Amino acid sequence: MKFLSVILLGLISLFGFGQKKFLTRELQVENDNDAYTLNLTRDQYYSNGVALRYRMLTDSSSWSNNHEKVIRTYELNHRIYSPRHLFWEDSSQMDRPYAGQITLAASNEYYYKHGAYLRAELELGWMGPSLRTGDLQYEWHKAFGMQLPLGWEYEINDAPIINTYGTYARTLLSGKVLDLTSETNLALGTTFTHMRQEFMVRFGTFKPIQNSTQYNGVLGIENTGPDNHEFYFFLSPGVEYTAYNATIEGNWLGKESIYTETREPWIYQMRAGIMASWTKFDFALLYYRRTKETTEATIHKYVGIRMNQRF
Repeated sequence: MKFLSVILLGLISLFGFGQKKFLTRELQVENDNDAYTLNLTRDQYYSNGVALRYRMLTDSSSWSNNHEKVIRTYELNHRIYSPRHLFWEDSSQMDRPYAGQITLAASNEYYYKHGAYLRAELELGWMGPSLRTGDLQYEWHKAFGMQLPLGWEYEINDAPIINTYGTYARTLLSGKVLDLTSETNLALGTTFTHMRQEFMVRFGTFKPIQNSTQYNGVLGIENTGPDNHEFYFFLSPGVEYTAYNATIEGNWLGKESIYTETREPWIYQMRAGIMASWTKFDFALLYYRRTKETTEATIHKYVGIRMNQRF
């Protein structure tokens, strides 16, 4: 009888009867577009971005020992940049060049028990006319009866993308319904080089940042009980110093672009959003407002939608 009890317990463990203690894999999709601001005539600057991500917990044992957890992410990105008006046909009218990118990236994210977060990412890809991003945008707009882009001949020229990114966040003040976090972002590479400092206020029902959907930290925590859910708002003003932006100034690797613009070194950004998290699913609605990125441009507003599915 004892032997049969051991076999039964082994089968229950093997076939996973009962709920998993925590989930270790996640698929994420994110889309940024200025059309989501409910102004369907707006299609400018950072016009559209799509990211598909596969995320997995790589170090759960150290997390249970009160040290840290590590999440690894692999992602595919596609981004489109355009001037303020797509009907502009001549470079003398434009306030920034067209640009298209496709990249692959890998990152490690470190979540610490004391309310800190660190992310390091390497991104590799390509930018330029060989991607035929202009044809893609033209056909998409044509299919939906939207304004056709007429100036892709002035696109930033072909060049490789080799970029590194880093993010460090730490909770400064913590409360039950409100907290304050400092977030620092760095970028260095052939496409983007900048530094941005933000201070984020969250209010609502949320978890500490190492467990929260704010930094995609839900993987690896116990998935039972009412405390697993989140619903909160956040506001995050920041200032960015841009040392280099190839989508504006042109690439320094490869053939020189026929049209470029002068970047604005100082950019002020406001992020705001709504975050919600359940046992297996997260949803985020993000709003961005950025001051002009070139000397000829205007402010830019766009919205991001992010969804995570855990398994």
